Amino acid sequence: MAKAEDHQRVACFKRKAIWALLPHAIRLSGGGQQQMIGAFSRAFRPSIFMQNFVWGHVGPFVARLFSEPRTHSLDRAITIVSPHFHSFDQNTFARWSTATLATLAVPYTEEVGQSVADTLWQIMVNDALRQHIPIGIWLWSSKQTLIPPVWPWRRGRDPRGWEATRQFRALGDIEILKSYLLFVWLEWEGLEAYDLAAMRTSIREDFNGIGMGQHREDLRKRLDHVLGQLDRGPEYLERKRPDLLFADTEIAKNQYRELKQVLLEVDEEILTRTPSRLIILFGILTSVDTSRISLDIHV
Repeated sequence: MAKAEDHQRVACFKRKAIWALLPHAIRLSGGGQQQMIGAFSRAFRPSIFMQNFVWGHVGPFVARLFSEPRTHSLDRAITIVSPHFHSFDQNTFARWSTATLATLAVPYTEEVGQSVADTLWQIMVNDALRQHIPIGIWLWSSKQTLIPPVWPWRRGRDPRGWEATRQFRALGDIEILKSYLLFVWLEWEGLEAYDLAAMRTSIREDFNGIGMGQHREDLRKRLDHVLGQLDRGPEYLERKRPDLLFADTEIAKNQYRELKQVLLEVDEEILTRTPSRLIILFGILTSVDTSRISLDIHV
């Protein structure tokens, strides 16, 4: 018992030391030195309790970043600490978008990727902000092959928030809808029953038709990738995603296989009713090189 109390006192002392250094870390980041602001972000990542507990102390310092004049260093600092920011409005969201697009334009690091993923989870379930996420951030998210585990409380798992598939369908943009699916499947977790049903419906209705062949192929490849990762066994999953339970991954695998089967059924239905020459023609006309799309395009 005494050892546990000593450990808690040491942990509290370390947190207070980091709080005291945060203003200095922000000043250093403005001058191009990112190591300390990165250390701050990593220090408060491990536990949900720590996140809630620490915000009252560090919130004002994080919020200050959003009002500072733009520099590349501050863009990176904003991107890294944004998961700690709990109160996005139109202005702070616009500042995050600009900073994140600029940060993603330089060589990728896992720390940046983790922060963008965490913040994207937070913003995805915000009705007022979701439709304004830049297409460049969606394109970045859709090209990832591994998203580090995010804090569970960021995922917005409530009935309103996890009507997400339906709400993304309502945006009417197939690229954003596809990017959303490619992103959330990288979580490797099982889906709620109503979200799984919405995804099945979306595949059959939104991604149906001969002109959607490339989109279905992208979705199938992502499902194949995720299933391949989940099939590598408990030791691999423990190393990559220690937050997941093995039993839950078995449920997830069955669900992802079900979604893949729906994709294959849609493909089969289209092949059955469409002449082969027309399929070839549509494949030529609808091929798109998304790497040429500018990252700063907003939808």
